[in-house]
Amino acid sequence: MLDVKEASRDGLTRRVTRADTGTELERLAAEQAQASEGERTEKKGDAVEAEETSGEERRKKFWRSFGVRARAGMAMMFAFCSIVWAGHMYVWILVMLLQALAFREVVNVRYREYKSRMDVQMPLFRTLQWCWYAVAMVFVYGDFIKVFSQTHESAAWLVPYTRHHSIATFSLYCVIFIISVGTLQQNSVRYQVGQLSWTIVTLCIVVGQMKFVANNIFDGLYWFVFPVWLVINNDCWAYVWGVCLGRKLIKRRFFQLSPKKTWEGFIGAALSTLVVAYVTAPWFGSRHLFTCPATRLTFAPHPAITCDPKDVFRPRDAVTLPGGIVLRNVLPAQLHALVFALFASLVAPYGGFLASAIKRAYHVKDFDSLIPGHGGVTDRVDCEFIMILFVYVYHKTFIRKYDVEWYKVYSMSQLLAPEHKLNLYRALQTTLINDGLVSLPQ
Repeated sequence: MLDVKEASRDGLTRRVTRADTGTELERLAAEQAQASEGERTEKKGDAVEAEETSGEERRKKFWRSFGVRARAGMAMMFAFCSIVWAGHMYVWILVMLLQALAFREVVNVRYREYKSRMDVQMPLFRTLQWCWYAVAMVFVYGDFIKVFSQTHESAAWLVPYTRHHSIATFSLYCVIFIISVGTLQQNSVRYQVGQLSWTIVTLCIVVGQMKFVANNIFDGLYWFVFPVWLVINNDCWAYVWGVCLGRKLIKRRFFQLSPKKTWEGFIGAALSTLVVAYVTAPWFGSRHLFTCPATRLTFAPHPAITCDPKDVFRPRDAVTLPGGIVLRNVLPAQLHALVFALFASLVAPYGGFLASAIKRAYHVKDFDSLIPGHGGVTDRVDCEFIMILFVYVYHKTFIRKYDVEWYKVYSMSQLLAPEHKLNLYRALQTTLINDGLVSLPQ
């Protein structure tokens, strides 16, 4: 009987012990769960704090970068306006300087690759690149000087020096061509041909598209400054609209090789540039500094020039557009400005996209670090090249064909032999009499 009681008592003790152990385990599990929850909460709080810190750092980095870009942009704008104020010749010099810097930056993209390859031998490689550039510049701007000297009496003294421009340029081309082929090496000919092709493509971009930039400048700074103004505006508005609305309305990527480009920035910039073009064209068109063509080549800063405004800069009482829309007191230049704005918004940006593709292909962020926050010269003027070419073609096709200056015809007549001048005088006299502008001499 005693054994039964003791056994019963032992069983009760074991059950109590098991109960106490279970309670202890539950308590420990609860404490562990509470600790884990606290640890998760703490980690979550740390993650949120880290994210807030990261976001704050990104914002600070953005504003620092924006400040650097803004200061550099203001400095460039001040320098550009000062050069424009100085006159046509100084703007032309600026363009040639920018072309040289852009050529250097673009060819350097592959020159770095050449320097990293010790197994390739390319005699006179760098020298020949700059020789090709020099020949191209002599051809382009020598041709302009030749035409300018023939159509402006003030530059007639240059005619004897430009008479043989074509044969001189072709002779230089032949010399550089022979040297380029003569330096090809058997073990690296494929690489050398690739570098030569890259040099020629760069010349097409930097020099070929700018062949008529001097014509734009000396026909009136309006035809150079205003297109540049529109491209700058389009670039700035694309940045603003991209920051404000980028990928909020259209999720699809705009351009695969430029992830930061957005549809919102592209469309918003186009609309904004159209407004800017229409509103600012009258201001540019009312300044003699912009509208008057240069009549002489001079280094005198800010030469005094005046001229009668061309028809494109004279306001019309009413202009009827297709669809019966009537615009009153509008300058024809404003309507042409809308075409310029469309080109600056829809076509010119692809010059920048091409530059982005080149940088992506050679794994570089910028072409150079010359301009703080902006990169190199090419990063700033990549859209300007094709814009300048378009303005020349458009101006020549739709505007200048109705605008022949008498002094150009007179200057060209001075190149005639004396007997031919007399024939021209008689023919012109007959025409004036038939038109009733002068009476028949007694």
